[in-house]
Amino acid sequence: MKKPNRIIPLLAAVALCAMGADAFAAEHLKVGKADSTDYDFALLQVGIDAGIFQKYGLELDTVTLPGAQLHQAMTAGSIDLALGSGTDFQFIAKGAPEKGVAAFAGAPINLSVIVRMDGDVKDVADLKGRLVAVSTNGSLTYWLTTELSRRLGWKGEDAIKPTPTGNLESQVAALRAKNVDGASGNIETGYRLEAAGQAKSLVQFGKYIDPFITHVIFATNSMITQKPDAVRGFLKGWFETIAYMKTHQKETIASTRPITQLDEPTAKKVYDDLMPMFLDNGHFDPKGFAVVEEAMRANGVTDIPPTSALYTEEFLPK
Repeated sequence: MKKPNRIIPLLAAVALCAMGADAFAAEHLKVGKADSTDYDFALLQVGIDAGIFQKYGLELDTVTLPGAQLHQAMTAGSIDLALGSGTDFQFIAKGAPEKGVAAFAGAPINLSVIVRMDGDVKDVADLKGRLVAVSTNGSLTYWLTTELSRRLGWKGEDAIKPTPTGNLESQVAALRAKNVDGASGNIETGYRLEAAGQAKSLVQFGKYIDPFITHVIFATNSMITQKPDAVRGFLKGWFETIAYMKTHQKETIASTRPITQLDEPTAKKVYDDLMPMFLDNGHFDPKGFAVVEEAMRANGVTDIPPTSALYTEEFLPK
């Protein structure tokens, strides 16, 4: 009686194992973010630490690239996804090969005008005609500052004068040197300076500018067409992270503090203040997007493409 050949089934099993290893290999994604210390972008680390993105077969490499550099990297194919601001749609209008795939933050309650403790700006009315540091011309902080002035009815010499100084560290340096009367920055920085007795957040932009879409997740066109499942997986992981954060304060603070560099009491305050800002489903609010379009026009974009060319909701979790 002929003995069964055990080698062929063994080889087949080895082949299947090899195929399985390839099938379940993690998808590597390069994700850019617009700031290295912002709480808003530190959310990414919460999902990584909690193993949420890994659950969807994703391994993320993150890089910080401010403003236009973020979208230059998208154009060059150096990164796959970007966490940016609503005003970044201007880069798509100018030809960047990408689309918004999710909105993740509403009105800008995360950003404020920061003023010196020893200065003479005590309330919003005192900002009339003052110099306020912003990052760059055309940036989100530039537009928010000019829009705040417009909504307060100040024009000409009465208008707040946005003064580009570079990154937030440079803005704070200009404020402390008394070269400007205020700085447009995140409330984390305002709280940190307040604890040191140096400065404080005077007013959050979201108090006056609402509705709005403060933050957006962008994907390159090549990711959208060639790796749609990876885009879907990332968005599932992102919004699962938001849900996780709302019920896991302690873990969220542990993940974000090394990034935000806040002490624990301040980190808890930021958590309580900012969690309501983050969206649960990623849909683009039409009213908020209309204000984004106003911001694009204010930044010199005269030919705004239709919304279908700017963003898509097809990858959002069902």
